[in-house]
Amino acid sequence: MPRMLGAELLKVRKRWMPYVLLLFMVAGAAFQMWVAGYVGWKTDDAEFRDDALRTFSLPWSLVALLEVGQFWGAILVGVLVSSAVATEHGWGTVRQALIRGQTRSQYLTTKLLGVALIAAVSLLLTFGIGVSFSIIATALADLPITLDVPGGPSVLEIGLMVLRAGLGILPYGLLAFCLTVVGRSTTLGILGTLFYMFGEAAVVAILGSIGGAAADARIFFIGHNVNALLSANRIGSLDYNAWPTPRELPVASDLPDPAIAALIIGLYCVAFLAIAFWVFRRRDIGA
Repeated sequence: MPRMLGAELLKVRKRWMPYVLLLFMVAGAAFQMWVAGYVGWKTDDAEFRDDALRTFSLPWSLVALLEVGQFWGAILVGVLVSSAVATEHGWGTVRQALIRGQTRSQYLTTKLLGVALIAAVSLLLTFGIGVSFSIIATALADLPITLDVPGGPSVLEIGLMVLRAGLGILPYGLLAFCLTVVGRSTTLGILGTLFYMFGEAAVVAILGSIGGAAADARIFFIGHNVNALLSANRIGSLDYNAWPTPRELPVASDLPDPAIAALIIGLYCVAFLAIAFWVFRRRDIGA
């Protein structure tokens, strides 16, 4: 397994897709800190200055980076997963890998672990670059660079915040993985994940506006539970800019308990994995 994983990582690293997606993520972090944050704070519009300040200045910038990173990270990870999995079918190399001694479960597990490691490193690298942008912008604004604010996180709590955001990305990445394995198509994996994300957001918003039992049914949707995880990351109740995510800022009072949300997200992840492995193990693999 270690040798197979090493070979898979080499294949993923040799493709151009991970590097293009990494550039998109770094550009997004730069936009968040400098345009939505620092430039917005420098304007004379008092209505938005405080929100912009909390977008780029520490420690509130950590929340803004993770909020935006979760949304766009889910999309970009879905693109990476779909491309990496479907390309093997396009090249006709799946059968070649299986007849050389790998079991189907080993093949799919190695493929998933390889993409997951590349995605995790890319996301953490982008977060680190975003934090660096935040430190520079905070210094330029002549503000203290500190975590010591009311409700501010400790270093250990920052790690927990990152884990929550990562868990919010995981189900969408596995949805893309499941759709791509089932359909053997990059298009199905990417578009299916996008349609689900935006369609689900519309349905959840409608259910929330109806209220009552309809609003309670939102707990069965991935996005609603992801918002519950992100709400646990917020520092106080003050707002920040989360451009360009097409959703409202998460408010804990309107969302499930984060522990319950994590459990539901975990069940979705298990379901997507079970479907993908079941279909792949029973399928005829042509040359």
